[in-house]
Amino acid sequence: MIISRPQSGKVRTRRNWVMSFLVFLFLSAPWVVLPSGSPLIRLEIPHRMFHLFGGLFIPQEGLILWFFLLTMGLSLFFFTSVIGRVWCGWGCPQTIYTDFFDRIGRWILDSKYGKKDAPVHKKYLVYFLWMVVSFIASFHWIGYFVSPYEMAGDIASLTFFSKSYSYFIGFFTIAMFVDIGFIREQFCKYACPYARFQTILMDEHSWNVTYDYKRGEPRRDKKTQIGDCVSCNMCVVVCPTGIDIRDGLQVGCVACGKCVDACTSIMAKENKKTLIGYLSLDQIETRGKVKWIRPRSVVYALLLTIVISVATYKLITRVPMSMIAAANKSMPPTLLPDNKIRAFVAIRIQNISPKPAIYALEAFDTRHNKEMLVRSGEGEQLTLASGELRSFSVVIETQTLSESELKEKYIPGMIRLKNVNEPDLKIEKVLSLTIPGN
Repeated sequence: MIISRPQSGKVRTRRNWVMSFLVFLFLSAPWVVLPSGSPLIRLEIPHRMFHLFGGLFIPQEGLILWFFLLTMGLSLFFFTSVIGRVWCGWGCPQTIYTDFFDRIGRWILDSKYGKKDAPVHKKYLVYFLWMVVSFIASFHWIGYFVSPYEMAGDIASLTFFSKSYSYFIGFFTIAMFVDIGFIREQFCKYACPYARFQTILMDEHSWNVTYDYKRGEPRRDKKTQIGDCVSCNMCVVVCPTGIDIRDGLQVGCVACGKCVDACTSIMAKENKKTLIGYLSLDQIETRGKVKWIRPRSVVYALLLTIVISVATYKLITRVPMSMIAAANKSMPPTLLPDNKIRAFVAIRIQNISPKPAIYALEAFDTRHNKEMLVRSGEGEQLTLASGELRSFSVVIETQTLSESELKEKYIPGMIRLKNVNEPDLKIEKVLSLTIPGN
């Protein structure tokens, strides 16, 4: 376990603002309920529904999930190629909560934090506070799956431990305590997959935490100094993963910028510019500007724009309802005396709009352009609350068929579900009816 020295500076101040904002979003989002009554963000696994910014999504909408994952992947490629591991240093929960744990440790133990001779009772106080923070974070993480108001009510009524989600909160609390408290940024160095493929995504033009070896080398050797680096090793002392940024781009560098602030403070005493900063390798070699526009970044940006555009179009044109229709195999179609076909169809519909809706079913013979009669025990119209799923059976009956129509093997049909109040919102499913005896 590495406990790095704290370091103040411009980068540290900016990271504090960004991290505070991200923690605020994480802790507040599960509690937000929109005027429609739906949560801002919640993945209700038992009900197979995902609430997102007023929209309601279901597993059957796999294409939207695919676009979401593709957008996340391309965003990772694009931003890493342009500004390096900015996510690791500024937005990753591993980095943010490790920093928060360190603040607690230094608040209680001061200069004894991370040392073996620290007072035992104060160390256990630090562990207790770490566990409290881990519980709060885990509680809000599960709040993205279960209503935090419901969980808070269960805690107040002492029924919390009888709920299944309490086991998940307990697991994540212990996991976070061990991970953030003791594994820390070593997870980034040895286990995080993002660190492994960063070298593929970055190139010599990527803007990242970099050491200016042109100015710094050769480093000071005892009293002899040729380059600007004074060999103070402060960049190593403040590094949370214990690497030496002067050795070049490494898997262990999370781009937190602590070495930037450290070198800035040291070089200021020499009346010189910092040797470590947010630079690209090409900048160091050529002393030019960062090449933001280059083939790699353009390709990633173009692909990301296309995916976001298509995803936006799909969301705008999305019909907020779902229907599955299948012929009842245990009750095959029958031929009535008046040359009509009667078929039994199993229907499952779901309202995936943020408000209640009234629906009606229609059926058509698409080959002969005739409407078919739909009968249901649910009535002619069905009212479903937001997110409500309803399964039932309907009877579909054709019009009187001619002798030539009866000789056909099947009737190509279509069943339509439409919103009564908004007729433009409708979905259609193909449903063929087999003609008995053919």
